[in-house]
Amino acid sequence: MILVGSTLVLVQVLVNTSGCFREEKRSLLELKTAYSNHSLLPSWVDDDDDPNSDCCDWECVECDPSSGYVFNLSVSNIRDRDAYGRCFSTPFNWSLLLTFPQLTILDLSHNCFQNFVCQGGLCQMKQIEELYLNDNNFEGTLDPLMGNMTSLRTLDLSHNLLSGSIPASMAMMPSLRILNMGHNNFSGSIPVNMFEGQATSAVIFTHPIGLHILDLSHNKFSGHLPSSFTISPSLVFINLKGNDLTGKIPNYYPGGDNIVAIDFSDNNFKGHIPESIYSLKSLTFLLLAGNQLQEQLSSGICELRNLQILDLSRNKFTGSIPSCFNNIAFQDVNFVFSHGKRATVTPGGAKRYSTQIFGFKYRMGEIQVITKGSSRSYEGDTLKIMSALDLSSNQLTGEIPRELGDLSSLHTLNLSHNRLTGSIPESFHNLQNIESLDLSNNTLSGEIPLNLQDLYFLEIFNVSYNNLSGTAPEENQFANFDYSNYEGNPFLHWTNSNRRIPPPPAPLDKRKKDDSAVDFASFYWTFSASYVTVLLALELRTINVSFNCFGDFVWKPVVIQKFGKNL
Repeated sequence: MILVGSTLVLVQVLVNTSGCFREEKRSLLELKTAYSNHSLLPSWVDDDDDPNSDCCDWECVECDPSSGYVFNLSVSNIRDRDAYGRCFSTPFNWSLLLTFPQLTILDLSHNCFQNFVCQGGLCQMKQIEELYLNDNNFEGTLDPLMGNMTSLRTLDLSHNLLSGSIPASMAMMPSLRILNMGHNNFSGSIPVNMFEGQATSAVIFTHPIGLHILDLSHNKFSGHLPSSFTISPSLVFINLKGNDLTGKIPNYYPGGDNIVAIDFSDNNFKGHIPESIYSLKSLTFLLLAGNQLQEQLSSGICELRNLQILDLSRNKFTGSIPSCFNNIAFQDVNFVFSHGKRATVTPGGAKRYSTQIFGFKYRMGEIQVITKGSSRSYEGDTLKIMSALDLSSNQLTGEIPRELGDLSSLHTLNLSHNRLTGSIPESFHNLQNIESLDLSNNTLSGEIPLNLQDLYFLEIFNVSYNNLSGTAPEENQFANFDYSNYEGNPFLHWTNSNRRIPPPPAPLDKRKKDDSAVDFASFYWTFSASYVTVLLALELRTINVSFNCFGDFVWKPVVIQKFGKNL
């Protein structure tokens, strides 16, 4: 039998004179016809044009060197556009996939394909391990038959027009490690077993079986997370941001030893932060902004000593700021991705993953962090990323704890839009890495400490609408701050050394004399001030640079989460 099988394979390869299998070549050429622009995929030519053309050498195609079959089809970032730059919505013939028996990686992302159909092609391909369908025009609902794709490890359906509920079968896919369904129109409740992993004993350099990354953000999911909600030992990232989830945040995380990031922001959760969250020792990113959470902040939150970003803004927290925040690292911690005891993210060999999660752009092997309008990339297995504490837009009272000045590694501190009293702590002089400090819209009093002039990385500073008095610092970074940084403090003064202060109006007779002339200095500073104001008013945006299968740059705007209104 082995001899017969080997003979059949040999005969098939010998018949395959062009270097790739004819049925696969025909399917690829038919796929090309879906594009109205025939100049796309120029190497994809039929035998009439080039009888020696080998589809295994075509761009976006990879073949297994031993079998000759296509195993990787990555037709990504090939936008079919009209003369006005509008993207053509193109139907995709899913039955073509059946001619690729060894296809394990399929990437159709960043196209204009529509008519998502699981039956008749895709759902029959049990061998596929990585499937990227993000950034298309796919509509419709998900078929329960998707649960038949038992080898699937990475599934990215984000940034489409898909709707309906999540089939229960998808929560039971045994190999699935990364699931991104963000930025669609999915609705209904989230299946409880979506968060559950299969119980295994965790070995130091391996990860328990189950989902590692779950992104259901920016959909229309509603209802309560059930009290039986659990976080499995396998889960590292969970993002439910921007839905309509209600009720209390569940208080049961028995297996969350590996969880690194939780984003439940912009929902309608009520009540308080459950005490069980404070036991998640690996938690590095906790984002609960934009909910209806209330009551006093518990000092238990200081047990999360590895926190790097804590965003509790736009809630209804009351009481004072815990003075124990200085027990939290808030530093540029090393974040291990591909090996080590914590935050291990090795999703079954998935080669890449890209989504907007937790305020930064996440990819396998690369992190892009946006701060102050500039992008910094961190490649390889280790992440070093900015730190931030945002308690803005709550109902916090009392004085600012002087202990916050001990957070010497902190990059961003936002306490604005609360009811804080007292003075700005002198200890803030120790925030030597601070880049953004917003204390606006409180009832702070006293003078701005002069020693803040030594915060050389400070680029954003806002103390407007308080009861501050005296003279504002004017050296180093403070020479760049102007009226917008200080307005609403009637007893606070600053001098002309603050170079953005507009010059005093000219005498009436001089204005008449120079009426026909252009005051270029005034024009320059007025334009600059207006430009800065517009930038601060808009959502911060960056440009994400990726490569299509030709190796060309592809530019896509990405809206990045900002902390408060500063970043």
